[in-house]
Amino acid sequence: MNHYIKPGILFLLLTVFSCQQNADTTLELYNQSALAREREVVRIKRSQDMSNNLMLSDQFLTQIIDFDSDGIWDQLLIQLNFSPEEKKEVQLKTAAPTQKPEIDAGTDISFSVRADRKYSGLEITEITRYRGAKQNIRQPFFHLEGPGIENDKVAFRTFFDPRNGKDIYGKTTERLALHEAGIDTSWHKLSDWGMDILQVGNSLGAGGLAILEGGKLHRLGDADKSVYTKLYSGSLEAAHRIDFLGWDAGFKKIEGYEQLTLTRGKYYYSNEIGVSDTTLILAVGMPNFKSDSFNLTRHNDVYSSVWTYARQADGSNSKLGMAIMFENRQYHSHSEIKEGHDIGNTNYVAFKARTRNKICFFACWELSNPFFSKQENFEQYLQDEAEKLSNPIQITKK
Repeated sequence: MNHYIKPGILFLLLTVFSCQQNADTTLELYNQSALAREREVVRIKRSQDMSNNLMLSDQFLTQIIDFDSDGIWDQLLIQLNFSPEEKKEVQLKTAAPTQKPEIDAGTDISFSVRADRKYSGLEITEITRYRGAKQNIRQPFFHLEGPGIENDKVAFRTFFDPRNGKDIYGKTTERLALHEAGIDTSWHKLSDWGMDILQVGNSLGAGGLAILEGGKLHRLGDADKSVYTKLYSGSLEAAHRIDFLGWDAGFKKIEGYEQLTLTRGKYYYSNEIGVSDTTLILAVGMPNFKSDSFNLTRHNDVYSSVWTYARQADGSNSKLGMAIMFENRQYHSHSEIKEGHDIGNTNYVAFKARTRNKICFFACWELSNPFFSKQENFEQYLQDEAEKLSNPIQITKK
C-alpha cells in the first residue's frame, strides 16, 4: 500500500559569483522504499540550467564535487532524513554573497610519504608507480603502505605495490584518524582510534582482485605502470582511482582501473572495476583465515552478496562481518581457496566476463558498533543496504 506524504519544503541557499542569475530550481526527492533513511546522502547531478560557482549555506550538510577540476560543479551531495515513502521538495536558490561556512569533514584520504615516528605531511594527490617497485614491509616508503580512505565509521587502505591488496582499519571513534595510524605505535594494537583488524597474508585482502582462468586465480597486482589519482574528499564522500597500463592478468596484459568511493555513515566502500579484455572473468576476494563458512544471499531481484561472520577481527578475537555485494546479473560463481602459493586463504566471487563491474565491500566490526555483535544484525544491515541500493532516492525537476 502506498502512502503519499505531502512534501516538506527545504531551502538550500546557493551563492552565485557570476553576473548571470539563473532561475531557482525546485527538485522533488522521493524515498521509494519502505525503509526509513536517516542521514541519507542524496546525489544531485548538475544540469545546464543550474547555477555554477556556488557557495553553500550551512543549513544542510553538503558537498560539491567537481570531477574534472574545470571550475564547474558536477554533483551536489546533500544529507537528509527520509521517512518510508516520503517526498520532499528541495529548492536550489540563488542569493547574495555570504560567508562560506566551515566544512564538517566526514571523509578523508591519506596517502603520504612515511616519516620516522611522526606524520610527514607529504600528502600525495597523484603518483605513478612502475613495474616491480616494492616496499620494505617493516619500513615502507609510504605511510599506510599506500592510499588510505576513511569516513566516520571505518577505514580501508590499498597496498600501492605489486600486492595491490586491501586492508581494513576498524574504527572506535568517528573522528578522522588515518594521519595518526601507526605513528609511534603499531596499528596492530588497539589504540583510541581503533586498529588494523584484518589478517591479509597472501590472500586477496578486503576486496582485492584476481582473474579466474582454468580454475585458478591470478592476482591483478603488478603492472607496467600504475597511476594513482586522488579524486576528492569532503564532508560526505571521498574517492580515489588507480589506472593500470600493462596490468598482469593471468597470461595476458591488459589495461584497467579501480575507482574506490567511501560515503559518510556507511560501513562499506564501493569499487568500480574496469578491464579492457571482454573475455576475462573477474574475481573479488576476502580472507578466510578464521572463518569456516562462506555464504551467498540473494537479497532481492537486483543485489546479492557473499559474506562471512566470525571472530575474525585480527588481534582482538572480536566479531567481524565481511561481505561483497554485487548485482545479480554479474554473478558467475563463488568458491574458496585454503592453501596456495601466490593466492591462499581466500573466499571469492567471480563475475561474468564484461568490461566493467561494481561491488560494495562491507566491514562491520562489533567494536565499531555493538549492533554488529550479533550475526542476525549484520545480515539485516546487508539486507537493508541492498534495498536502499535497489531503490535510490528519485529526483524529479519540477
